[in-house]
Amino acid sequence: MPPRSLARVAFIHPDLGIGGAERLVVDAAVQLQALGHDVRIITSHFDPNRAFEATTSGTLRVQLAKTYIPRSVLHMLHLPMAILQQLSLVGQVFVAAHGRLLHDVAPGVYAVLSSLPPSELPDVFVVDQLPTAIPLLRILGARVLYYCHFPDKEISNSLAEQRAREGGGSSWLKSQLRAAYRMPLDLLEEVTTAFSDIVVANSNFTAARFVRAFPRLRMQPSVVYPAVDPEAYEPAHIEQEVAALEHSAACEPSVVACVLRLAEQPFLLSINRFEAKKNVALALDTYARVQRPGLRLVLVGGYDTRVRDNIDTLDALRSQAAGLGLKHVVVWPTDRAPDVADAQVVFLPSFPGALLHALLASPEARALLYTPTDEHFGIVPLEAMAVGLPVIATNTGGPLETVVDCAGGGGGPAAAAAAADAADAADAAAGTGYLCPASAQAWAEAAQHVLDWDAGTRARVSDAARRRVRDHFSVEALGRAMSEQVEAARVCTTGSATTLLRYIIALVILFIATSMLI
Repeated sequence: MPPRSLARVAFIHPDLGIGGAERLVVDAAVQLQALGHDVRIITSHFDPNRAFEATTSGTLRVQLAKTYIPRSVLHMLHLPMAILQQLSLVGQVFVAAHGRLLHDVAPGVYAVLSSLPPSELPDVFVVDQLPTAIPLLRILGARVLYYCHFPDKEISNSLAEQRAREGGGSSWLKSQLRAAYRMPLDLLEEVTTAFSDIVVANSNFTAARFVRAFPRLRMQPSVVYPAVDPEAYEPAHIEQEVAALEHSAACEPSVVACVLRLAEQPFLLSINRFEAKKNVALALDTYARVQRPGLRLVLVGGYDTRVRDNIDTLDALRSQAAGLGLKHVVVWPTDRAPDVADAQVVFLPSFPGALLHALLASPEARALLYTPTDEHFGIVPLEAMAVGLPVIATNTGGPLETVVDCAGGGGGPAAAAAAADAADAADAAAGTGYLCPASAQAWAEAAQHVLDWDAGTRARVSDAARRRVRDHFSVEALGRAMSEQVEAARVCTTGSATTLLRYIIALVILFIATSMLI
């Protein structure tokens, strides 16, 4: 069914790469366009070699607002630089909207001021990750929908707590310096978010954290869940992906063959970036408790040699595997003839999506171990459920909204044991996995239960998982929900009583805050 009325929609996104936030933006844009909306994406960074297909095939209109502002200064000040880049982008949007005459009369001057082609303002801007631009976009006369993946203020606090724990505590001086650095950034985030017409979050968990982070805003975000395309996980589609990969330079043919062989015997699977906060160590501890003849653990994750956290985390996991007495091997996409025959644990850093999909869809995959605590949403459980793979996740954050606990209520080991004793097919028919506390013992009991399922129970859980994704987390559902929010933003009356003075005050605050950043 087409939307009630069609809108011109422009997504503002800082770096259109291949992360989870980018997946959401691309899926939402494609689905809004399919519903008839006029859609474009404006970004400060876009590499066609590291981007989703819809952005390179001509399906979506991508406009690059070139910037000479660096991403960081001496590998620091990433957020202030990102804010300045977004302000540069908004300036170019302003020139594109009001500079058609300048473009025709003095194209050289126009090119210096904006790398965007002259175009009309959209009805609605969809802004995510950074809210800094929102008051300025409102001044231009457009409505703004802000999609909050998670408040940056909350992310920063969590990272600071994690570093303090890992370093044995934080000194008073460090705490004061961090507070001084974060104060203008947190103020800027709160003030600029307040000018949104509509705020949307990726989960009820994120919405609650938003309210906690910004109580003065008195704003309650709506929830629009990220999604997966069930058709992309059909066996025929995965086979096509793997066949294309075998003829590309992205991965050695011998490595492709090696991974496909891994999928020919029973295994537990973990898919997460190699970051300390993802707690992949929990998967290793769980596997060590449930070892069975012929059962492997396959750990797949994003890995960047430029990121210290990735390097340290993979090293720590390898040391942990050795300490647990587990034979393990790391296979890289460029390896030639890797040998995994005797490995109990296989690490696969930075592997192409086609092979991840092949592992998820393998008949020998027993369960996905999704280890993060307080994950904002978590797309990987949906990918597993799309192919009918049961998920074991922590009973926190986004998985509470996506995974249906076979034991009922995410009660941990006691509930899992009770379900195992009862072997209740009715529970399993509705459930899609287990939600447990982040302890290896609780996870081991849940994993033992999954490994002991008979074929009938496994089939019922698989059907329930696929059905849940199709009914609640498909890209079509995402498109319908986003279209409703875009329409709500377009007809929003929150700005009717907003005076010019309020905008001037906002600009003054923006100027003061950004001046404190540089």
